[in-house]
Amino acid sequence: METTTQTEVAHHDNHELHEDHGHGNQHFLTKYVFSSDHKVIGIQYGVTSLVFLMIGFLLIMAMRWQIAKPGEPIPVMGALLENVYAHNNAGDPVFKDGIMSADAYNQFGAMHGTIMVFLAIVPLGFAAFGNYVVPLQIGAPDMCFPRVNMASYWAFFAG
Repeated sequence: METTTQTEVAHHDNHELHEDHGHGNQHFLTKYVFSSDHKVIGIQYGVTSLVFLMIGFLLIMAMRWQIAKPGEPIPVMGALLENVYAHNNAGDPVFKDGIMSADAYNQFGAMHGTIMVFLAIVPLGFAAFGNYVVPLQIGAPDMCFPRVNMASYWAFFAG
């Protein structure tokens, strides 16, 4: 007759699991700015994408103002834009007295499209939700290469 022995079951606390991945007690910069946690990186992508979404929204609002009231100065932003955009390549003023020229309208259209596609919609859809949700959906404790994931966000942010 054989005797069976009961083996000890390994027991891990949650704090040990997080310390193995470098998510233990960290100060603010390490935890929220230079984090390798997929959830924090997903939130960083989301917040950055929402900021670019607002910039794209302001550009299209200036364009819509030009369509609605041609020849009138853009309220609030007109004086600021006149200081930022002094002259085009031909030397003509782009914003004279806060009024948008045809060159500025074309530039705003190109900037709006580029910002909304490459800096707002795609990062929000793929990077923000992908980083935050996918590891939770598959049951992974972390991303496969968390530091590369962090570097990809900072390359996006700096670029």
